[in-house]
Amino acid sequence: MKKVFIFKGFLLMILVTVTSCGSDELVEKNLRGEWIEVTPVEDRTTLIFTAENLMSRIDGEGNQENYTYRIDGNAIFLSLAGQQGTTELYFNKIEPGRFKIGNLYLSTPESDEVIMVFERI
Repeated sequence: MKKVFIFKGFLLMILVTVTSCGSDELVEKNLRGEWIEVTPVEDRTTLIFTAENLMSRIDGEGNQENYTYRIDGNAIFLSLAGQQGTTELYFNKIEPGRFKIGNLYLSTPESDEVIMVFERI
């Protein structure tokens, strides 16, 4: 009886792990394409997500930075191409064509308080 209980607990743990990983992978897959910032500054930033978990950030002046990304729950982890280290930002896909992300402009004084919203182009 004890073995059955342990086995069921183990299966439940595997199911939860697979479900959460699968959900994050589905979000990553559905991000592919171009997104435009709608708040707090409309049309300031364009994000382009590709199949290789690459993200390009293009600001209103045409400056581009390239990142690799990974989503885990309510966080997105960004690594600037060619540099070591990862930045963790808040992330929430609120609708199929809309998501919220922590401030991508970390040099601004209010960076901890700003949540950016993007819509699919």
